[in-house]
Amino acid sequence: MAASLRALRWRTGLVIVAAACGALWLWARGGSGYLIQVDYSFTGDFLDGAEVFLNGELAGTLERYGKGQRVTGFEVEPGEYEVLVQKDRCEGEPKTVTLSPTETRFVLLMADIEDGYRCRVTLR
Repeated sequence: MAASLRALRWRTGLVIVAAACGALWLWARGGSGYLIQVDYSFTGDFLDGAEVFLNGELAGTLERYGKGQRVTGFEVEPGEYEVLVQKDRCEGEPKTVTLSPTETRFVLLMADIEDGYRCRVTLR
């Protein structure tokens, strides 16, 4: 009986510690926010430094970091966003995404270059 009570205490303690670690992790990363990322690994280095516009306003530039070729994300509030990527002489084609608690909190778009008469960045 004493051994089963001791095991129960350990399990309870582990659950409390795990819950505290999860809450601390959410607090440290700024809560459960919303994120838009643009993966441009298909384009090589061409889109490094390309400008990303969200609803017509400059949100930042595309940059890679780390060994896994991860790309920076853009933290946003819930809502509908028109995402547009532009680089020098390459015009962008906008893509509309919606982020909400009932839809999704994270959107990963794939950027590709359509080369023809004019260079165009498309998001899928």
